[in-house]
Amino acid sequence: MVLKGEAEVFVLPEEWRGLGVRFGPFLLIQYFSKRVLELKPSRIIIEALSGATADLARISCALGIETVLCVDDAHALQSANPIQQRWNTGLLACVDYLIAKDPHTSSTIAHNFPQSVHKVLNSLPIEPQHKNARPDIFGYEAYAFGMRDHALLTAMQSSHTRYFEGCKNVLDVGSGTGVFLECLCRQQIAAKGVERNQQSAQFAKSLGLDVEVQDALTFLEQQHSCYDGIYCSHFVEHLPFDAVERLVKLIAQALKRGGSAVFVFPDPESIRSQLLGFWRDPEHVRFYHPEIIEVLGNIYGLSLVGNSQNSPARSVVPFGFQPPSNTDLLPPGDRKHSGLWSRFLAAVGIAQASEIERERAHRTHLEGVVQTLWKVNQTWAWDDNAVLHFTRR
Repeated sequence: MVLKGEAEVFVLPEEWRGLGVRFGPFLLIQYFSKRVLELKPSRIIIEALSGATADLARISCALGIETVLCVDDAHALQSANPIQQRWNTGLLACVDYLIAKDPHTSSTIAHNFPQSVHKVLNSLPIEPQHKNARPDIFGYEAYAFGMRDHALLTAMQSSHTRYFEGCKNVLDVGSGTGVFLECLCRQQIAAKGVERNQQSAQFAKSLGLDVEVQDALTFLEQQHSCYDGIYCSHFVEHLPFDAVERLVKLIAQALKRGGSAVFVFPDPESIRSQLLGFWRDPEHVRFYHPEIIEVLGNIYGLSLVGNSQNSPARSVVPFGFQPPSNTDLLPPGDRKHSGLWSRFLAAVGIAQASEIERERAHRTHLEGVVQTLWKVNQTWAWDDNAVLHFTRR
């Protein structure tokens, strides 16, 4: 891989050297994204196609950089796995050129990927055919590609597909780079996304996913009882309240009666979300409490089925401002003994009944203190995200 004349060498572990259906190692992607945004190359050449470098090619394409794949063995692009074939088809559709290192490359690709035939060359044009015309400003893609671990996000969101079991037509509102669309497709649930950011949408398309590039609210205005499932993840926090109200109204409008709508967004009661995650996204506007979204949903014809905040393990406990006193924490055996008989029994190691009872009471007290501290500590374990599941009345 060459970036603007500077050679960067990466040694990949064996597990990443073949094509696969998992996102590349995040540390490599993070470094690659940082360097690309820094150097602004006009062409990127992927000399060794693998499970890791395929992701780099997708990012390069999404950023509008001329992207070239060198193909050693075109047969490696063939796969009986439908997910792998979709990924390969999407990748070949988005790159600018394929450089053939195998004399059978052209015929193999013509047979399996006919839409990519015109891209196969024996040698590369000296000058790039188009330049990366992105202005020198911070684009959302700097966050989308360099600060979001797609493999981690896929693991986090894959369980949400259960809300759409049996659905025939699901819409992902603000689908971003296609993480949840990928989860749905792997469950063979028909879905499409709508995403206004061109670079994020292009990355999703390079995975072979169906994405409409348009403002989500504008798109929803034209949808009436079209979908039996709508997923809206990490979108409401990007909007002011009047736009959130409009969003909920339009999602209800676009949903068929009995259909499922799922909203996922940062939970304002999550300490980790407040301190560690929320403000990393440059487009976040504000937190929304689940009760706000629930009320809006009820107004516009959505009935709440489930709220992740209602987990039985999640409880708020009173916690005093004053710490326990030293006397409360002092073991009973360390307290001073009064009277000759008491001092004698203590000296020979014999406990009085009153001391045993005091020890038991002290242990019970300390157990209560520990349990209170543990319940308070558990608030750190609350999920970063709130998940609300509605049906259309």
